[in-house]
Amino acid sequence: MPLVSISIRHATAADRDAITALDSASFGTGWSDEQYADELGVHDIERFVLAVENEQIVGIAADARLAMTVPGGELPVRGVTWVGVDVTHRRRGVLTALMRAQLSEYRDEGIPAAVLCASESSIYGRFGYGAATFVRKTEIHRRRATLRTRGDATNVRRVAKDEARKRMPEIHERWRAQTPGAIARSDAMWDFVTLDKEHWRNGMSSMYYLLHDDGYIAYRVKSEWSEGDPRHLCWIADYVPVTPQAHHDLWQVLLDHDLVARIESYHIPLDDPLPHLLTDGRQVRTTHVGDGVWVRPVDVAAMLTARTYAVDIDVVLDVRDELFGDRRVRLAGGPEGASCTSSDAPPDVTLDVSSLGALYLGGVRLAPLVAAGLVRVEDATTSTRLDRALLADRAPTHGTQI
Repeated sequence: MPLVSISIRHATAADRDAITALDSASFGTGWSDEQYADELGVHDIERFVLAVENEQIVGIAADARLAMTVPGGELPVRGVTWVGVDVTHRRRGVLTALMRAQLSEYRDEGIPAAVLCASESSIYGRFGYGAATFVRKTEIHRRRATLRTRGDATNVRRVAKDEARKRMPEIHERWRAQTPGAIARSDAMWDFVTLDKEHWRNGMSSMYYLLHDDGYIAYRVKSEWSEGDPRHLCWIADYVPVTPQAHHDLWQVLLDHDLVARIESYHIPLDDPLPHLLTDGRQVRTTHVGDGVWVRPVDVAAMLTARTYAVDIDVVLDVRDELFGDRRVRLAGGPEGASCTSSDAPPDVTLDVSSLGALYLGGVRLAPLVAAGLVRVEDATTSTRLDRALLADRAPTHGTQI
């Protein structure tokens, strides 16, 4: 189909109904006005970028100002969301125009990077995003899962939503500070995630909150009875253990929930210690692994300077970027910090900007990208050292849907 002739502009309050109508048609949500009001409550309508053809809105993209934890520090980012193109205008350049306009704004504003969670994994690589964190779905058969040593359930309280709302932000912020890839939550986001509307429950209960001084777990229960035998499902919706003791104690409470047969979640990290705490680690089954947060470098030097590195590294990177132009930089850093400056020296490593985004948080190893031909490294010693330098102490985990 031919490319369309469109203009790009920011939204105003008058565009609200058109935005929700396009989103509903694009994703097949069929949400009510109340549902859209809840969803839009955490977004500034003027941050929506619109693609317009003949005064008709045919594409939308929004963002939020976020802070993301990186190894040894924090990075201001834009969280891209609400991306959609009208069903009548697919494959006609609308999304490309939106992405280019949005990323160009970030460059002009001095934003180091953009991040997003992708509805489809084939879309965003061509715009320079790389999958940097991963999520897995876990399933635990509770009756077969026993901790090697009992946690102290007396350290955990089940609390009402109002108390949870007061206590969780401080605990989450401590967890975020030690978790690369973790996304900060604004007050508006906290209000949103604790709304607990009926249409979010998918046939499950309202939210329950287990609170520890150093962690919390929010979960729902779906009742299932088979000839009088309880086989309830416990669905973990938020999972924030800050210390090993809190992790142990919270799991003791969950595993003591007699009516529950299965505990499932998308929130237990890939490197969670739970399998090692159980007498049979096989009871933590991974049933799916998918991409989490995608990172799009905008200011390469600022991004690379913002984090620390596991070992000392001094390397020249040639970063290929079709949108903003190729950049060659020298990265010199280590556990105490880093500097990154423009360089004319021959490159040690050549990679496209999406590969840099994938590597940035330490959740993707360098060697597979080299083997796939996405990264070229001049010698094996440099490859090994850069791979070690990029590693983080923990698997990066975003923890909050963007």
